Amino acid sequence: MKKLWDKGVPLAQEIENFTVGDDPQLDQQLIIYDCLGSIAHAYMLSTIGVLNPDEFKELKQCLVTIIEQCNNKTFAINTSDEDVHTAVENYLSKQLGDLGKKIHTARSRNDQVLICVSMF
Repeated sequence: MKKLWDKGVPLAQEIENFTVGDDPQLDQQLIIYDCLGSIAHAYMLSTIGVLNPDEFKELKQCLVTIIEQCNNKTFAINTSDEDVHTAVENYLSKQLGDLGKKIHTARSRNDQVLICVSMF
């Protein structure tokens, strides 16, 4: 799977292992917060017409499913996912197709990080 930061230049596995470290395990603690922030963001998108009511409902239900899987310890962030935000987006895109990608409309990665860390 192509990573968000991939520029097409091979990266030595040792460097990736060093820079990623324990990030996937640490990000496990942020899953619920990322999902709650994403539900709020999706709601905002629905209030301005970017998402229709059915799209919001589908996204919200899928995010609630991720929260349930997190609580059951069945939602895992893999090194290939890069971080919690990519893991959630990959899951949404796998389950909902292009609708899953709409969750980041008008939302920066910095916004996601700030919301997660603040709520954590």
